[in-house]
Amino acid sequence: MAIRNKEKPGTALQGLYWKFWNGFNTFTQNDLSFSREFKVHPYPSVRSYQDYSIGEPYHIVAGINFKKHEIHVGAYFSDLDAYLFYSEMLKVQIERKIGKSLKWTRHQTKASAYLYDDDDFDENHGWENAYRSIVYDMCLMKAAFEFVPPKLSNDNR
Repeated sequence: MAIRNKEKPGTALQGLYWKFWNGFNTFTQNDLSFSREFKVHPYPSVRSYQDYSIGEPYHIVAGINFKKHEIHVGAYFSDLDAYLFYSEMLKVQIERKIGKSLKWTRHQTKASAYLYDDDDFDENHGWENAYRSIVYDMCLMKAAFEFVPPKLSNDNR
């Protein structure tokens, strides 16, 4: 959940997330490739991720794990039928477009396909590198998943 500018993060880790996503949101305001594809968040998140709605049947999620020095970008599905179609019928084409394997995960009521990248970054020197990597991966992920099969684009799901 994004927070209002007047609210303060409750923990040190939430403060770090807030600071990271605040910088990311500022960075993406000036990135033409990002702003053509996504709406910039008006407020930074206090969670490890930010969510970007792009329509059905999935949305794009960008996240960071400070302990693992890992960034991840994924397609998040709340429609399991759509996930099954993408994972069973389009997985090879999607991963070929991305140039890397994704981690495909199905849960009871939701599912995801994530791209993970290790990155050597710290607050002083590497956050801008992480921002660039996340923007690149988000645009790549959206382009790879943009094919909406006719059976899923109608209300006949």
